[in-house]
Amino acid sequence: MVVTDDHGKLRISNADRDKAIQQLQAALDEGRIDLVEFDERAKGAYEAKTNAELDLIFEDLPGGRPKEGEVAVGDRAPADADAPRENAAPRSGHSWHGGDWMHGMPALRALIVVGGICTMIWLAGAISSGDFGGFWPIWPIMGLSIATFVQLVNRGR
Repeated sequence: MVVTDDHGKLRISNADRDKAIQQLQAALDEGRIDLVEFDERAKGAYEAKTNAELDLIFEDLPGGRPKEGEVAVGDRAPADADAPRENAAPRSGHSWHGGDWMHGMPALRALIVVGGICTMIWLAGAISSGDFGGFWPIWPIMGLSIATFVQLVNRGR
């Protein structure tokens, strides 16, 4: 394989974008970027057309963009996060069994945030109108509760 100075001009594949998203997820899990930054950078990764555009997303992160065959920087790679590793130190802090258990449960975070915001909007409207009937936030809360339950059940696999 010949490496040229024009590497940045080469177009990227969907697999390159997927690896970039995994790397961003690892940075989010480590606390290097917040959820807003993750969303912005993920959008940039999906919109990137060349290696140079994708590399810019990682220029301020340790290790930069993962190269071919590399695993995302962090405690573990997202693809094999639940697989046991030989001679590996025990993980701490980011498992759903202990430590920051909610960190690995995006559906639960969404349930709390969206449910809280919708309920506050409903409450403000109910107070201003005097009509406390029709609790419409139940619909997004129920949908996200189902998603949270499914995510919780699938964490053990």
